[in-house]
Amino acid sequence: MGEREKHMGKIRILSDETASQVAAGEVVERPSSIVKELSENSLDAGATRIVIEFAKGGTRLISVRDDGFGMDADDAVLCLEPHATSKIRNAGDLATVRSMGFRGEALPSISSVSRFRLVTREPGADAGIEVMVSGGKLESVKEAGAPPGTFVEVKDLFFNIPARKKFLRGEETEAAQILQVVHGLAISSPGVGLECRRDGRTLLALPAAGSLDVRIRDLFGAAFLDRLIYVPPFVGEGFELSGFLSKPGEGRRDRLQQWVILNGRPVTCQEIAQPLREAYAGVLQGGLQPLAVHHLEMDPTLMDCNVHPAKRLVRFVQPEAVRRAVFDAAQAALMRQRPTPSPSPAQSPAPVFRTPEPELPRRLEPDPPPQATSLSPQPPKPLETPHDQPPQAPTQPQAPEIPFRMMGRVGDYFFVLEGPEGLVLLDVRSARERVTFERLIRQMETGSAACQRLLLPEILELPAREHAWIADHREGLAEAGFLLESFGGLSLKIEGVPALAGHREPEKLLHEVAASLRSAGRLPRGHGLREVVAKAVCRSAASSLTSVSPEEAALLLKELLTCELPYAGPFGHPTMIQFSFAELDRKFGRA
Repeated sequence: MGEREKHMGKIRILSDETASQVAAGEVVERPSSIVKELSENSLDAGATRIVIEFAKGGTRLISVRDDGFGMDADDAVLCLEPHATSKIRNAGDLATVRSMGFRGEALPSISSVSRFRLVTREPGADAGIEVMVSGGKLESVKEAGAPPGTFVEVKDLFFNIPARKKFLRGEETEAAQILQVVHGLAISSPGVGLECRRDGRTLLALPAAGSLDVRIRDLFGAAFLDRLIYVPPFVGEGFELSGFLSKPGEGRRDRLQQWVILNGRPVTCQEIAQPLREAYAGVLQGGLQPLAVHHLEMDPTLMDCNVHPAKRLVRFVQPEAVRRAVFDAAQAALMRQRPTPSPSPAQSPAPVFRTPEPELPRRLEPDPPPQATSLSPQPPKPLETPHDQPPQAPTQPQAPEIPFRMMGRVGDYFFVLEGPEGLVLLDVRSARERVTFERLIRQMETGSAACQRLLLPEILELPAREHAWIADHREGLAEAGFLLESFGGLSLKIEGVPALAGHREPEKLLHEVAASLRSAGRLPRGHGLREVVAKAVCRSAASSLTSVSPEEAALLLKELLTCELPYAGPFGHPTMIQFSFAELDRKFGRA
C-alpha cells in the first residue's frame, strides 16, 4: 500500500451541524456577545429605538427589538444562512465597510446554539414574517402580526452544547458583561433611544439624546459628567478625534469607564489607551486609569476592523499618528483647565480663622546652582565660607488677589474656599507638591535650580546599588541643585541640596531620590530624569510643611493657579476638590 493510500480517510468534511457550532464558538463567546451582535444589526437597520431584555444572565432569555427597516420573507430566511450578508458584496468592500456587522456569521451562529425566533416586517408590508430555528434546524416560517422593524428572541443558550455552558460565569457576572455592552451601545449611538430590562425589571430607559454629554449624563448621572472635561474635535490626517476626558485627579483602577468608539463601534485599542495614560502621568495617582469617552471617526481605508471575530480589536495603517493625536488632544484639554486669576481684588470680606498661626521655619538663602557634580574619588574641595549671620525673617505675605474667596480651615492642611461655581477644598500639601514640581522642572531645564548649602556637610554611607544609581544620574542631580562629592568607597559628602526641597533631612532626601531612580530604571539625561528627581524633591517639600497660615495658603493658591496643571499634584492626588452649587442643591434635595 502506498504512502498516500495509508493516509487517506483521516480528513473529514464536517457536517453542517458541527461546522455551525464551531463557527458559533467564534461569535457567541457568552450572552453579552449575542447582545452585541443583535444590537449592532439593529443599528445597521437604521433603528431609532432599541429594547434589550435578558433573564438569568442571558442564558434563559435574550431579546432585542428595534424599529429599523426590517426584512421581507426571502431575506428573513436567507439571513440565517452562513455568510449571508447585505453589508458587503466582495473582498474589496472590506476596505471601506462602515456598518457594524458585515460577515453574515452572527444570526446563523446564534441560532445553532439556542432556540431562536425571528419576527420582522418591512414598513408598508401587510404582515410580518416569523422564523423559528432550534439548534440550527429550521422549524417553521410563517406570517405574523408585527410592527415595522425586527424582533429577535434567543432562549436556552447552549441547550444543545452542555460543555459550552459549563464555561459561563455566574449569573451576576454575565449580567454585568451584558450591561457593559449596553453602555457601549448607549455611548456609541447617543441619538438612538435605548431601553434595557433584566428579569422583568427596567435597568435603563434612555431617550434619544441630541448630544454626547446629554447621553453621558442620562446614563451615568450628572455627578459623573461633572468629573469630565470636553475634548473639542482634533483633526488628523484621515481621522477626527473628540469626546470627554476626566478632570485631573479623577480616575479609577480599571478601564471599565474608558470608552473608545471607532466609527460608531466600541473597540479595544492600545493605540489610544496607552498615550492617554501617558498624558495623565503627572495628574493622576499611580495605578489609576483616566475616564474617557473618545469618539474617533476614521477613513475606513486607514484601519482594519476584520482582525477579530467579534470586531473588538482594530489595526491602524498609521498607529503612531493616532497615538500622537490622542496624547496631544489630552494634553491640550488638560491645559485648558488652567484657571485665569482675577485681574482685580475679590470683593469679599476678609476671611476669619479660628486661631493665630505660627510662622513657617526660616530658611537659609540659596546659593546659585552648582555647575557640576563629581562622584569620582578625589580630595575634598574646600568649602565656601558658610553663612554666619542668621537670615532675616521673611515678611508676612499679604492676601493675594484670586477667583476664589477663602472662608476658613479644616484640620491642619485643608482650606475652604468659595469660587464662582461652588465650594472648593484646597489641600495645601498637594498644592505645594505641584508648585514645587513645576518650578523645579523649569529651573532644571534652564539651569537655574538653586542649591541650599549646608552649614555642616554630611557624610553618607550608601549601599552599593544606591551609590550606583546616584553615580549614573549625577548630572541630573546637579541640575536639580544637589551638591555632592565622593568621599571614598561608597561614601558621599552632601554639601548642598535643592533649595526647593524644604527642611527635610538631607540624608533622607537623598535616599528618597535614589529609591525613585531605582524604581524608574536607568534614565538618560532629559525630561524623564528631571521628572523623577523633581517628584522626589517636591514630595520632600510637602512633607516638611508644618501648620500653614491663611496668608501662606492664599499665596500658595495664587502660585498654584499659575501652574500648567493646577488641579492635581504630580502624583495624581487632587489639589482642589469642588462641590458645585448644583451638586449642593442635589444633596440638600433642592434639585
